[in-house]
Amino acid sequence: MKTRLAAAVLGAALAVLTLTAADAAPKTVNQLTQEAREAYDRGDKALFLKNSEAAARLRPGNVVILYNLACGQALNGQTEAALATLSDIAAHRVAMNLDADTDFDSIRATEGYKRVVAAMNALRKERVRGGATVAFTIPEKAVVPEGVAYDPATKSFFVASVNQGRIFRVGPDGKAAPWTGAGTGLKSPLGIAVDPKRRALWVVSESIPNMNGGREGDPPDSTLFEFDLDSGTLRRRVSPPAAPKAPHFDDLTVASDGRVYVNDGFNPRIYTLAPGASELAVWIEGGGIDSGTQGLALTPDGRALYASDYRGLYRIDVASKRVTPLPVPPDLALNGIDGLVSFDGSLVAIQNGIAPHRVSRLDLTPDGAGVARARILEMNNPAFDEPTLGTVVDGALYFTANNQGHLFEDPKKPPTPADLRDVVILRLPLK
Repeated sequence: MKTRLAAAVLGAALAVLTLTAADAAPKTVNQLTQEAREAYDRGDKALFLKNSEAAARLRPGNVVILYNLACGQALNGQTEAALATLSDIAAHRVAMNLDADTDFDSIRATEGYKRVVAAMNALRKERVRGGATVAFTIPEKAVVPEGVAYDPATKSFFVASVNQGRIFRVGPDGKAAPWTGAGTGLKSPLGIAVDPKRRALWVVSESIPNMNGGREGDPPDSTLFEFDLDSGTLRRRVSPPAAPKAPHFDDLTVASDGRVYVNDGFNPRIYTLAPGASELAVWIEGGGIDSGTQGLALTPDGRALYASDYRGLYRIDVASKRVTPLPVPPDLALNGIDGLVSFDGSLVAIQNGIAPHRVSRLDLTPDGAGVARARILEMNNPAFDEPTLGTVVDGALYFTANNQGHLFEDPKKPPTPADLRDVVILRLPLK
């Protein structure tokens, strides 16, 4: 979910990281971002700019870092540089609310600033059509849909309801009905995945504030659930091992041999449940990943796992566990990737952490170690209200179009039925 994930990214970016005097390793993006923020808070404009420049060199194309860089340039009197950076953000087809930021007061009256604002306003209205149509709806409000999975044997879809702690099943006739009820232990189910060979539906769940009884300050209680795909009965629930910083599960993927990979949205970790195992284990921690992981996508042969961290992408060699940041074209913004799936030598990314929301296709290089070409498939779809996760079925992406979780942020102003829409699952052809 965007709001929670954005909080995770911010928390990771502001986490205090310390180095010993003997540690001569180059500073990471997180360290530079932390130091830039500290400099900004104490009014050291020059150091804020210096660290933002260094972070931008390490993460080219990261529009959040570019935004901070533009702020630093404007605060230090570098008008032309600030305008060029803001133009670069717009060239990444990302819109930001520049008028709300006093850091740009010194450049607001320039023609260059006005052109950037106009370009970003145009992006908010630009419709990119990739042929998405409504696959089905769930005629119920306050669901807060997240994960989508498909069972090829019964031709049924499954949709997770974050706000109700249950899973919906949608049959071949398009009719939706609750598949799980009370008593399963699900708090806020998020990512879900079908293992058709073992007739299992895997679900990750955690406690989320203002969802299904969750409150601020509650422990995350992240748990992996396995349900019988045919009967809907709970087979088991698996908790993660104890850790100083509790994990936040919100996505997962399943390999052909039954191995399950689970993300941690707040920490640079990925967990795994090996075939036949009864306990989750930490599979990757750190290893070059800067912050909490989000979408996970396995290659069909199971040799590589791709992971997003809401700011970029990593390729992880499954055998060696080697983590490699994925090089991308200079005009591609990888920020805000929530859902991630693998398809026909490419990655399909659902991006809800930048505006406008979009679905992008990233064609990989032959070795899978970089992005050769990228294009937006769907943007500013009228059904979009925080698109989240999806699955590929017969060459098409089926994905949640309107999570609407942002409407539940303020417990003092809960949404009314008039504020909410029925669940919409879109079908987007990929071939």
